[in-house]
Order: sequence, then C-alpha cells, then structure tokens
Amino acid sequence: MKRLSEIFGSITFRLAFIYTLIFGVSVGVLFYFVYFSTTGFVAQQKEAAIEADVTGFQETFERSGVTGLIIAINRRASPGANRDGIYLLVDSVGNPLAGNLRNWPRNAVADDIWVNFTINDLRRAEAEIADVRAKQYVIPGGQQNYMLLVGRDVRDAHEFRTRLLDSLNIGLGITLGLGILGGFIFSRTIMRRIQAITRTCRSIMSGDLSQRVTISRQNDELGQLSLSINAMLDQIERLMAGMRQVSDNVAHDLRTPLTRLKSRLESTLRHQENPAERETIEGAIADADSLLATFAALLRIARAEAGAARNFVNVDLHALAEEVADLYGPLAEEKGLSFVTQFQEGLTARGDPNLIAQALANLIDNAIKYTEQGAVTVSLTTQQGRPTFVVADTGPGVPPAYRDKVLERLFRLEQSRTSPGAGLGLSLVSAVAKSHELELKLDDNQPGLRVTLSFPVQQAATASAKSGTKLPKAAPAKLLPAPQSESAPPSDAAAA
Repeated sequence: MKRLSEIFGSITFRLAFIYTLIFGVSVGVLFYFVYFSTTGFVAQQKEAAIEADVTGFQETFERSGVTGLIIAINRRASPGANRDGIYLLVDSVGNPLAGNLRNWPRNAVADDIWVNFTINDLRRAEAEIADVRAKQYVIPGGQQNYMLLVGRDVRDAHEFRTRLLDSLNIGLGITLGLGILGGFIFSRTIMRRIQAITRTCRSIMSGDLSQRVTISRQNDELGQLSLSINAMLDQIERLMAGMRQVSDNVAHDLRTPLTRLKSRLESTLRHQENPAERETIEGAIADADSLLATFAALLRIARAEAGAARNFVNVDLHALAEEVADLYGPLAEEKGLSFVTQFQEGLTARGDPNLIAQALANLIDNAIKYTEQGAVTVSLTTQQGRPTFVVADTGPGVPPAYRDKVLERLFRLEQSRTSPGAGLGLSLVSAVAKSHELELKLDDNQPGLRVTLSFPVQQAATASAKSGTKLPKAAPAKLLPAPQSESAPPSDAAAA
C-alpha cells in the first residue's frame, strides 16, 4: 500500500495522469464530433428520402390525380418495396384512402411541417412499434382536400446512434484506462531508477562517500544525470579526503613539536623563581595544553569518521554508561549541580566501545560545563525498541537555528567563545553517530538542551545478551579527564 501511495503521489504519475486527461479530453471531443456528424448525416439521409418520395407523389398527383396518387402510395407502402416507408392519405374527414397506417397518428408532435410520433398499428402481419419522422401536406382536390403523410421508420437510426455512442464511450474509457495504466507503469519504471539514486544519496548523507549511483542505461536523461552525480561525488570525495588529510596531518605533525614546547616550558618553569615570569610560563603551558587537546580531538574525529563496521563488537551500554557517569559525577557535584542518572540494564549495541564512550563523555562534559545551576540528567532507556542515550541539562540551550551548525567542526556560538574549548565536541559526537548509524537529535529541554542518541535495533547484539555472552566494556582511561576536555558544548550555548 505504501509503495502504491508513493507511485500515485509521484510527479511522474501526476504528469502522466494530466497528459492522459488532456489526451482523453481531446479524444472525447473528436469522438463526439464524429458522433454528432454521423448521426446528423443519417438524419439528413432520412429526410432526403422523405423529400424524394414527396416530390414523386406530387408529380404523380399532377399527372394522374388522386386515383393515380392512391395507386402510387399503395405501391410504395408495400413491405417488399420499402420496409421503412410510412405513408398515409386521408380525406377531409380523416378516412384512410391509401398507405400502411390505419389512421392519422394522434400523438404526433409537430415541428412545422415535420412530425414525430410512435405508432404500432402498421398494416403488417405482425404488430410492430415504429418511431416515425414524417412530413405532412395538404393536397387540394376540388370539392375536398386530402392530407398526405410521408415518413420513415427511424428505429434503425436510433439504434445506430445508441450503438455508436456506446462504442465511443467504451473507446474513451479504454483510452483513459490505458493512459492511467501507462502512467502507472511509466511512474513505476522511473521511480525505480529515481529511488536507486535517492538510496545512494542517503547513504552518502550518512557519511559513506564511496557509494555511487548504479547506471543501467547511459543514453537517456536519468543515465546522464547519474553520470553527472557520480562525477560530482568523485570530486566531493577527493576534496573531502584532501581537507581531512590536511587537518589530520597538521594535527599529527604538530603534536610532537607542541609536546616538546610544553616540556621545555615546564622545565623552564621549574627553574624560574620570578613570580611574574612563572605566571607567564604557566599561561603558555595552558595554551599548549589547549592546542594539544584540540589536535587530539581532530584525530579522534578523523578516527570516528573512518571507523569501519568490521571493528565493531557487542557493547554493554549499561556498563559503559555507568563508567562514564562515575567519571563525570564528581565534576557535577563540585560545581553544585544535581547529577541524575537512570540506566536500564541489559541494553546492548554493535559499535566501537571507545568511540561510543567518548561521544557520551563529550555530551555529559558539555552539559556540565554550560549549566550554571540546576541539574544534568543522563539516561539510558529503550525508545521505540531502540537503545537510547539522553543527556539533558538546565543551561541556556542552543537556538533552533543553530542546532545543525553546532555539529560542524570549530563552530561555536558567540556566547560560548569565552569558555574553554575549540568547538569540536559535537563534531566528534556527530562523526560517531554517522559511523555507527545512530540518530542524533538536539531538542529544547525547557530550559536547557536535550540531546538524544538512538542506536539502531540490533538483533545480533540482543541475542548475544540473552545467551550470556560476555561483552567488552568501554575503557574510561581513554577518555580525556573532565577538566581537560577539549570538547565544545553539545548542549546549551556553546555548541560543537
């Protein structure tokens, strides 16, 4: 049903349907033009035959008088001579003198000199009902006048009109039906190729830049579009790879000289007695620590973005959440915040435990960092059958217009620029979410920010948990200590 609704709601089906309607209207106009032209021609033929009979009778009357006219009418009224002819000659009081009608029709509807009526008293062996189109004349005859009625049985013309109209309606219905069927087939064919392009684009949007559109035919418009999309993706992948390589190389290459610089500054600090100079050196050491933390974050983001599913294991999310919460709980209490945790047991997922732990740590760290008063709540529950982390705080929050921007590298909101951090915290969380196919949502906590990280349903992980398989735990030792975190706020005003 969903597939049918997609087909009927597609632009290709709508265009095909509109074209079918336009074509159907055109065919209908043509059909009914043929109908009225044909039926009009048949009616004209009937009236022309009546006019010819009247002309003949007039000539006979002029040559042979009433007697000759009676003979001519009886001859024409003979079933063998003219089965469709309707004739009647009456005297001034209505007595029939000749023809195949018993009396003058009483239900005749006059149309000037033309009349239309239905009669069933034809002088034939079997009674028949006839639909008659006739012409009436008054014939002067000296002492009395005569009335002449000449017509045709038009039942065959009516039947022809009915059959022609039925045929045209059936033809129009078949035309519309075939048009709609063709639109359905056309839409399904086009949608199959468009959906392939859409699936590829969605895979690319999820972070897999290696995906390409499958090209079945290169010589049509969609084939050319697919070629152009693939060429564009090749270029984007090269540019993205180049940018990541540059940032990764810079981060990697600068870590060593920065570490040496920090060591020299610390050595100098140990031998320095002047308080002013010691304060300057300590500030330089703090700046070096900040740079090292930033480069470490860049390298972790690169690792998360390049993470492969083959390195994933079954992770006990409950144990991982407990360990991360134990690490950041004292920091929240030191700041005077209420730190609330609620973790559902038995939830597992496939992934890299260290990356998942780092993403959760960044979310909690930022929530604590940008919440001045109130509470930070961390929960692990099942939502719609999916294991879900929720980190909520009572800080200033992130405006809706910036909730996508805060996921970018080095982006920080204006009010968070005075706080420690480089704007990479949510970038790491976003990279982990993409590599693990997680759903990351930032919502208003009223007040504060509510960050939801939902895992996909993993049947294999659930089965392993039920069977008692021991799951690896994330090592908190690989997390940055909270006071030295380089992450920018995923919550509240700071952002990524």
